[in-house]
Amino acid sequence: MKRWLKLLWGGLCLSASSSVWAVDLMADFQRAMQYDPHYRAALAERGANMTLAEQARLSYLPEANFNTQRLQNDVSGRRTVTVTQPLFSAEKLALLKMKDPRADFAQASFLTQQVDLAQRLFKAATGIILAVENQRLNQARLLALTQQTDRAKRLYAMGQGTVTDQRDLEVKLAQARAQHLLLTSQVESAAKQYAAIVGERPRVAEFVLAQNHTALNLLSLDEYVMQSVTNHPAVKASKMSEKMAELEVARTKGALMPTVSAAYINSSAGNLTNISTGLVVNMPFQMGSVIGHETAQQNLLKAVENRRETEEKIRVEVEKAWNQVSSGVEILKAQSEAIDAARLSVEANTRSFQGGIRSSVDVVNAIQTVYQVTSDYVSIVVGQAESYLTLLASAQGTPLDALRQAQAYLLTSAMPR
Repeated sequence: MKRWLKLLWGGLCLSASSSVWAVDLMADFQRAMQYDPHYRAALAERGANMTLAEQARLSYLPEANFNTQRLQNDVSGRRTVTVTQPLFSAEKLALLKMKDPRADFAQASFLTQQVDLAQRLFKAATGIILAVENQRLNQARLLALTQQTDRAKRLYAMGQGTVTDQRDLEVKLAQARAQHLLLTSQVESAAKQYAAIVGERPRVAEFVLAQNHTALNLLSLDEYVMQSVTNHPAVKASKMSEKMAELEVARTKGALMPTVSAAYINSSAGNLTNISTGLVVNMPFQMGSVIGHETAQQNLLKAVENRRETEEKIRVEVEKAWNQVSSGVEILKAQSEAIDAARLSVEANTRSFQGGIRSSVDVVNAIQTVYQVTSDYVSIVVGQAESYLTLLASAQGTPLDALRQAQAYLLTSAMPR
């Protein structure tokens, strides 16, 4: 019995690792930045937004125009070169002021996608860990069920068991085999999801869960909320969108105001050349500009509400993550106690079975309980790590350090349980 229980505990324990971590998520994150199509599209979008920022910087530079024409009654063509330097234009001034907000918006939007990539990569990694750990736990359960079923058959053949116990165990064994096939497909699916981000298939054996998960040093909730509202790139992007909407209102209003420009005009027709300089005052009035100003005002209201929505969303996410991480240690402690109690239950039921007090089905039910509470422990640890990454990435504003710390928590080598 001791040998059988030793084999069972060897299977129904969290896997042990011999190195600090077998998989390097930081290296895979670098690969993902070179491969992931969603991130690559965000990189191209940042380039486009930076081009728009540069375009805004050029709005107050001189403008040159060359025109040539020949009318029916002209002996030769007429050529006109005009160089205009804006001196006063509220519309162009508003465009010029958009340079920095557009550049900041481009960078903040790009960092938002970088944070999203880190979270998607980590989510794919935890998906592999969940599938691999559950597959290994189910394999141990399958071995135990096979041994118990064979024992029930032998006892029934010797007239010491019941056909009911034998059939019940055969049902549970068939269910475990079906679960094994399902978990195998889940491992394959998780590996493919990871490969879709990184660009190459991972070695699932390298995704080894840590043995111990100690308390994390956390700041207060108010500090995390304050840092997240200040540093999260999504909040920064929404603030820059609001600023650009304000400047767009100023630009459309400036389109209704007069402009003053210095002009140089060189006009030639045949042998005659006329050069003139002066000031050009333009008083525009178009109904389309009036409608455009009203539209810009509504877009500003929309940008304000979008910014408020983003801040509230980040605040809720941070509060949820902080609550889960802060309470996670006690939850994991309680779950560890449940695992220990379930193991003692298996030993007690096994001895009672040998003494004729319990049936083999009771032993199998106790084994099922060990499998379930251990699987729940893995799920809780994975959820804890994902919340920790969300908390760090939101407060720091950059995903690299957050990903490194979350990896260290989830995959760090420790002594076996």
